[in-house]
Amino acid sequence: MAGRITINGTSHEVNLSALPADISLNTFIREYAGLTGTKFMCQEGGCGVCVCTLTGIHPETGELRTWAVNSCLTLLNTCLGLEVTTSEGLGNKRVGYHAIQQRLAKMNGTQCGYCSPGIVMNMYGLLKSKGGKVTMEEVENSFGGNICRCTGYRPILDAMKSFAVDSNIQVPAECIDIEDLSTKKCPKTGQTCSGSCKKQQPKGSQLYPDGSRWSWPVSLGDLFAALQGAVKEKLPYMLVAGNTAHGVYRRSPDIKAFIDVSGLAELKGHKLSADNSSLTLGGNLSLSETMELCRQLENTKGFEYLSQVWQHLDWIANVPVRNAGTLAGNLSIKHAHPEFPSDVFIVLEALDAQVIVQEAVDKQQTVSLASYLGSSMEGKIIRGLVLRAYPKERFAFDSYKIMPRAQNAHAYVNAAFLVEFTADAKVKSARICFGGIHPEFVHATAIENLIRDKNPFENGLVEKAFGQLSTLLQPDAVLPDASPVYRRKLACGLFYKFLLKIAAQRKQGLGSRFVTGGSLLKRPVSSGQQSFETFQEHYPVTKATEKHEGLIQCSGEATYSNDLPTQHNQLWAAFVIAKKVGAKVTKVDTQPALDLPGVVAYLDAKDIPGPNYVGPKIRDQFFFPKDEELFATGEIKFYGQPVGIILANSNSLANRAAELVKLTYEGGAEEILPSLKAVLDKVGSEAGNNKRLEQPIKSTIDVLQLEEPFDVSSSGQLDMGLQYHYYMEPQTTVVLPFEGGLQVYAATQWMDLTQDTIANVLNLKSNDVQVKTRRIGGGYGGKATRCNLAAAAAALAAHKLNRPIRFVQSLESIMTSLGKRWAFHCDYDFFVQKSGKISGIVSRFYEDAGYLANESPIGHTVLLSKNCYEFSDNYKLDGYLVCTDSPSNTPCRAPGSVEGIAMMENIIEHIAFETGVDPADVRFANLLPAHKMGDMMPRFLESTKYRERKAEAIAHNKENRWHKRGLGLCIMEYQIGYFGQYPATVAIYHSDGTVVVSHGGIEMGQGMNTKISQVAAHTLGIPMEQVRIEASDTINGANSMVTGGAVGSETLCFAVRKACETLNERLKPVREEVKPENWQDLIQEAYNRKINLIASDQCKQGDMDPYSVCGLCLTEVELDVLTGNYIVGRVDILEDTGESLNPNVDIGQIEGAFMMGLGYWTSEQVIADPKTGECLTNRTWTYKPPGAKDIPTDLRIELLPKSPNKAGFMRSKATGEPAICLSIAVAFALQQALQSARDDAGVPKSWVTLTAPMTPEHLVLHSGTEPSQFKLN
Repeated sequence: MAGRITINGTSHEVNLSALPADISLNTFIREYAGLTGTKFMCQEGGCGVCVCTLTGIHPETGELRTWAVNSCLTLLNTCLGLEVTTSEGLGNKRVGYHAIQQRLAKMNGTQCGYCSPGIVMNMYGLLKSKGGKVTMEEVENSFGGNICRCTGYRPILDAMKSFAVDSNIQVPAECIDIEDLSTKKCPKTGQTCSGSCKKQQPKGSQLYPDGSRWSWPVSLGDLFAALQGAVKEKLPYMLVAGNTAHGVYRRSPDIKAFIDVSGLAELKGHKLSADNSSLTLGGNLSLSETMELCRQLENTKGFEYLSQVWQHLDWIANVPVRNAGTLAGNLSIKHAHPEFPSDVFIVLEALDAQVIVQEAVDKQQTVSLASYLGSSMEGKIIRGLVLRAYPKERFAFDSYKIMPRAQNAHAYVNAAFLVEFTADAKVKSARICFGGIHPEFVHATAIENLIRDKNPFENGLVEKAFGQLSTLLQPDAVLPDASPVYRRKLACGLFYKFLLKIAAQRKQGLGSRFVTGGSLLKRPVSSGQQSFETFQEHYPVTKATEKHEGLIQCSGEATYSNDLPTQHNQLWAAFVIAKKVGAKVTKVDTQPALDLPGVVAYLDAKDIPGPNYVGPKIRDQFFFPKDEELFATGEIKFYGQPVGIILANSNSLANRAAELVKLTYEGGAEEILPSLKAVLDKVGSEAGNNKRLEQPIKSTIDVLQLEEPFDVSSSGQLDMGLQYHYYMEPQTTVVLPFEGGLQVYAATQWMDLTQDTIANVLNLKSNDVQVKTRRIGGGYGGKATRCNLAAAAAALAAHKLNRPIRFVQSLESIMTSLGKRWAFHCDYDFFVQKSGKISGIVSRFYEDAGYLANESPIGHTVLLSKNCYEFSDNYKLDGYLVCTDSPSNTPCRAPGSVEGIAMMENIIEHIAFETGVDPADVRFANLLPAHKMGDMMPRFLESTKYRERKAEAIAHNKENRWHKRGLGLCIMEYQIGYFGQYPATVAIYHSDGTVVVSHGGIEMGQGMNTKISQVAAHTLGIPMEQVRIEASDTINGANSMVTGGAVGSETLCFAVRKACETLNERLKPVREEVKPENWQDLIQEAYNRKINLIASDQCKQGDMDPYSVCGLCLTEVELDVLTGNYIVGRVDILEDTGESLNPNVDIGQIEGAFMMGLGYWTSEQVIADPKTGECLTNRTWTYKPPGAKDIPTDLRIELLPKSPNKAGFMRSKATGEPAICLSIAVAFALQQALQSARDDAGVPKSWVTLTAPMTPEHLVLHSGTEPSQFKLN
């Protein structure tokens, strides 16, 4: 059977039997349609890089509609007969760019560009679904499923909000009119798409060679025939609508019967009873359709509660997931997995909704949700749901979901409460429901009974109720879920919040200090301000130009390593990993994997021609003092250590087969210590008797010299966890054998090391291995060395099998097997005067190396630990490297520097707490004499109105028991230094004078190529449009050092300028003798004279002097003490960037770095299983970087004016890394808010240890809050 699908106006005939039944739309788009603008990363609908739109006829209404979906979750067979639009189809260089693409590019909303096509398509889907009429609030609320690690979101949201009907955002004049936003260009005709390519949906069924089948029922009769057939034949089956459950629990590979219910009109409708007493919803209504229905009916008497149902559904997942996921699908997950904290279930259960269960065309029954969960659903479907009317005069309803970030996260705890009141304000009935406690707990039945026939607003009853509720709630302990203690307190806090709200609504004498506790924090639409200066005499240098590759990134035309076309005879690779630390693998049984059709080979250490070592041929004692195996051969060092690779015909097959390889172990560690805390808790903090600790940093001071007397002394700690880089492009390598050598397309920050490693492992000459990298989708240090495990493994397979190999590590594989930012712990003592002036500090710090102490950041920690402050012999510092049973950790944005500055800034905050001196004054009292910060700091405090706003926060906190505000200040001196060498080549073409530049750096979103274009144009005196930057490779970029440390742009700009100056020198005689009228004539004459129009040069260590970057940050937050949720409000950053080469680029770097740090300090938590060492937070489901609604609501960036950098390139400074160090100001602000809550709780005054991340759990558990404090007046 052949199916048809239309993609960007082109009809594709699909030979169904030649493809797997469960092939995703993403795989088909990329590998069969050849449209690589649609990316993939998480494969579970959590990152947004795969978003495209579908257009088709609604099965119930008959209307043509367009909606955004995650193509990684969407199965191809559900799309047959629909029209798919990808970023390339929306607009491209050939037919012209769409308004969304133009604005995102020209408003600087793209950096690495890997997420950009998905963002464009999400916005397109939103506009199409809303008829082009959206508000700024709707726009900002619609990007919870699009992760961007680079930009910090602010410019993305500005660009998207500019389309809103209430927008006040200025749009660049060159962007096309808004009237074009709801249309797209047909790639065949170049005209506006007419929709004529749409096909009808399929029907019938398809049998596959592996025995599986796909059915497309068009009626309930067809559906039950397919269901009964599967049950009769005992085939594992799956009802398919949006397939979004795969994003939570992976779909079983044993499924044999797929039954597509997405086209059944009978499951899509709704009906309001004639007397408005009940509302019936079709089980296959998507969550988005249900939300639209809530909006339509929320003013209907008895159904006013639908406005809160809308809100709760909006908290579920993200827009593309809600567009595809259905009510029945969500409840089905809960049925199969009772532990799943279903938001749909908790709301419906509180509302006493009924489930219509159907098992035949003429047989159905209506049951409670509890009955549904307890019964078998084999051969049955959820036909619909019945909601009752609850008049608001008698009923109070509310629901809650508390998450680690604002959107796209499952709940720590969710809850829903429905209370019916009598005329005299007593409780007639109550439904008090909680999720996230344990699989069997739903109703707080004892509390429902306790408050019945009573006034729930009497303090005595409230106290009794929470006493019982605290005992009743017994959450289970299952990692990586939050602790039972937090979840119990949170659940109690939510019910208290509900009581506060209805007490205020019903005027029950609620005390004024408690009123705000009854509401969740309300986040306004975000905004931003940017202030900078430019210098026209240097244009295009210093001009705020758009990013060089912006438009092609937004259209999906920009290519990355995995966008290389599918190669004939190619194989995909996946690591086989060991899972028992301390054991030795004695047997590898590959037969279960090799028995799968399409699995070709398994390779391990015995297949390696050269040394089993990931690193350069010539050992580098600075970066790599210890040898790292490619494949484990001896004792297993950590859970997830690769022992080999599987090669198969597809990515999904390779990953599945890798899981089937069976390893037999001998021995094993008696105890596993997978974290820094585990090691320090177990064996202590002294290196002398602990082989896990090394002390490369030993203080030169034996005895601390207190130069001044001290009045106050104290001690404390600082804990900073691991952080995953979260590059959007996975670790990727494509290797093509050619002429006895290898062509390697690698997502690497260090081509020279990748080339060297591969040549070493394969025992090849370096010139037999050529590496090429056009760009990478984010790096942050994570692709400096960690990329080489996949690269070397892929190269080994290509070398051994003589076939093209494609290795794209899954997110789970990356987070399980590769290292992260080094975790950090510090113990300190300080001695200070009453004024806050430091007399002395003793500090001992520990950094988590993983199992192998390579790439140590400890030197940077020491270098930056003094920050801007004055020390001599009164500062004693000792540093330790700690080896843990975990992957070897690696540099991550500002490695060591984040920790060094955090260490000292935390001590400053602690000093302020103990002395009672304002933190700003403590900082100022300890500044180095005549330091630049001495001028910047007073200016900053004045412009941000620090003193006034702090007073306002204190006043607010006195008046509010449960909502607290805090202001956090941080100052920074960041050290920039140069290392290695960076080559560049500039060539001029004689026929038209255009210029091409190739260099040894890696464009990864930092704007390197944009700045290089500006510098080349400026030096040669030509327009930027005449400059093109070519892909980097190990020919023109041979021997280049790693692109990192924030200096890549400067060093390559330096090398390019030198090359351009060489060309200018060669052209000088022609200019003087001929005096050509224009550039093209000049170049043609030079060519005629046989002048060499190619020049190469490099920047090497010593060409530029090191310097420092100073910056300040002030952050204001508001904390909900009952939940631990918070809003980051206004953030001011002042950074000295010298004379910025490109203010747009540099502001983007500052914002992105700050937001990466915000995630580190608030939501990004890495949790390992203490018994096995397995990383339990290895998916988007469990690891949470910030999203679009986690950014500051008011973000103000200023580049310090009139501050040329005499040491830097063209008076500029680096911006890629420093600002992440300023983000600790968020933690300080939260700590200020937390201290106010502790004061109100009567907790004895004491310093709370700062921890990264400061999650909602951390904040509640340290707030001193107990249910016994829950009062109404």
